[in-house]
Amino acid sequence: MTATQNRDHRIAGVDRGTALLASATCLIFVASIATITRSFPTTAAAAGCLAAGLVLTIGILPQSR
Repeated sequence: MTATQNRDHRIAGVDRGTALLASATCLIFVASIATITRSFPTTAAAAGCLAAGLVLTIGILPQSR
């Protein structure tokens, strides 16, 4: 298979690499917030906000056909 024929690997309608990059970026942000604040409630709130942002973003992305 060529790269153009191998398009079935998608997570939530986006390319797998894009989804993994977004997840890694969010994990780095949460780890950074945890390191800076050293507060579990603040870290949990940040993680919840980032997760909600990902869900909302996935909801507005156009669906591939």
